[in-house]
Amino acid sequence: MTTQSIVNVPQHGTGGSLTFHRTPLPALTGIRFVAAIQVVLFHFGAGFAGRHNAPVLLTNALANGWTAVTLFFILSGFILSYTYCGQIEEPGGKTRFWEARFARIYPVYFLSLILCWPFNSHPGPGLSIAVFTMVQNWNPFHVEYGGAWNMPAWTLSTEAFFYLLFPFVLPLLEKCSVRALRFVAAATLLLIVFGHTMTHAIDPLTRVTGLPLPVFRFPEFLAGMTLGLIFLRSPRPSPRPWLSLAAILSLLVILCFVKGSWLSLMAIPLAVLIYELAAGNSLLARFLGSRPLTLLGGASYAIYLLQEPVRSWLHVAVTGSYDLRTAKGGIDVLLSPVVLVIFSIGVFLLWEEPMRKQIRLWFKRHNRASPVKAA
Repeated sequence: MTTQSIVNVPQHGTGGSLTFHRTPLPALTGIRFVAAIQVVLFHFGAGFAGRHNAPVLLTNALANGWTAVTLFFILSGFILSYTYCGQIEEPGGKTRFWEARFARIYPVYFLSLILCWPFNSHPGPGLSIAVFTMVQNWNPFHVEYGGAWNMPAWTLSTEAFFYLLFPFVLPLLEKCSVRALRFVAAATLLLIVFGHTMTHAIDPLTRVTGLPLPVFRFPEFLAGMTLGLIFLRSPRPSPRPWLSLAAILSLLVILCFVKGSWLSLMAIPLAVLIYELAAGNSLLARFLGSRPLTLLGGASYAIYLLQEPVRSWLHVAVTGSYDLRTAKGGIDVLLSPVVLVIFSIGVFLLWEEPMRKQIRLWFKRHNRASPVKAA
């Protein structure tokens, strides 16, 4: 889920292998903050706007804020393909990838569960183990288990499935031509749109098919993977600010006017926006790639995952009550988004990044002592 630093790895294309200097894509870090805030406003503001008779378009936009998760899924596939193309099939490549993903996501995930402990419904040992091992989203007959303990964590259970498959899918996509990749990207986006795989309409489908929710959300990640490879192999496009603007306007129209399963339409403008921002040659890309936005984008994972515990603890601090049913619009609810952002920046700088480095160092030392054979 995170934009990586410059990497020197071979790029595979029609011209054979060559060393490719992969530059960072800072705008794709900045856009993560926008998506995280959209989800936060969905959780904090949709009900508030509805209770206070806010304009219907604003109410609709807030109520549809959960769809920003699709941006995270597409973006994750895009960045990981862009970063790891040419590396996975190296000796130990799969293992290093999984180690890097664990080091990136688990420290904040674990912290969120600890902070949520006083407020959760204390699920039984089986579900608790599922939450800690990030498989809580795998019961098609109890979709609600995905939100156990910390509701937003269901997406991490889904992402873990993507990470499991990624090292096996990427080498297959690398063998495709750019034309074939474009076909896969288009077909996958159409599957998302007309299969409504990103909307709530999928919940009964999981019960009927017996397939867990992460399987249905994989097309979003796959679309991002193919777009990342297309971007990596294609010349950087000339500035096309009109295309980014058209994508943003389309997203706003969908957020404000569309309800139900056809919210899946937003997968297409999201894909266009991510691709254009990756090029980094528009005013919007430069703004999202600025230092303040990249810092906020770096903290976006913590913002997303810690929204419930921060809101809960702030409610306790303001009211002295652990009964969250009383949190219906008090000063603690209004302050929560601001406190969440500030707290998450601290978590990113003082917990997430140091722990990631320490875990990676531990894995490196362990692998040096016990060399990993080629997968």
